[in-house]
Amino acid sequence: MSREIGITQLVENTAGGRGLLGEHGIAYFIEVAGRRVLFDTGQGEVLLHNAERLGLPLAEVEAIALSHGHYDHAGGLEDALSVTGPVDLYLHPEARQPKYNRAGKAIGTPYLASDALRGHVRRLVETREPVSIGPGIHLTGEIPRRHKIEDTGGPFHLDANRNQVDPLLDDQAMYLDTADGTLVLLGCGHSGVINTLEHIQQLTGGSHIHAVIGGMHLLRATPERLDFTAQRLEALGVEYLAPIHCTGTEAACFFRARFPDRIHASEVGTLHAFRRLQA
Repeated sequence: MSREIGITQLVENTAGGRGLLGEHGIAYFIEVAGRRVLFDTGQGEVLLHNAERLGLPLAEVEAIALSHGHYDHAGGLEDALSVTGPVDLYLHPEARQPKYNRAGKAIGTPYLASDALRGHVRRLVETREPVSIGPGIHLTGEIPRRHKIEDTGGPFHLDANRNQVDPLLDDQAMYLDTADGTLVLLGCGHSGVINTLEHIQQLTGGSHIHAVIGGMHLLRATPERLDFTAQRLEALGVEYLAPIHCTGTEAACFFRARFPDRIHASEVGTLHAFRRLQA
């Protein structure tokens, strides 16, 4: 694995092997040059079970990063920390806010705002800015919303009475340097897939986007937005695409029809391997 980047789908809506469990959520177990990182933690119902079944050494994880504060991405954090011990935790400060869906149902992660959290992390890194977790592993920080056609997939709110809209500024992506270009991992892509990818290109000085894996929150996307997204993915030259989780069945089928040779599954248990960029 020293010359490879390994991305194991630890949590996802679907499971792809005996004894593995799916849940509505995402978590990635990332291995780069002997360093182990978690990006997102799912809801918490299946994280530890799947890690044990897959033989993934959670106790060796050095850092955890969160894409945003929704329960299906940060809800498993407390369980993860019970195994990893104190690690560096990276998140946007607004991930800790209360969060509600269009029906006024709480969908945040109260543990993120608890006093108990600080006692279980080695270093709490709350930042709106891009940050590197380690060699070749980066977070975008807050993502500019340039394309208005890309909404959050909401509406989402900051209060149960639905008076205050949540713009989900805490949404961020992870990107990794590979020999074939930049690998992007999305949580839900609430900032918009293309907004996210173009922001990463700005951060990297125009690097080629080789692969995109993750949730794209296109469940309620219009045909115009789907076509816009596909056209921009084509223009960016994305060669490896795994639309999962909140992308939605209709959008995932749309991408499979549009890019039949580039689409990859990413069920629980899937290992994506990429060549590491050598220094």
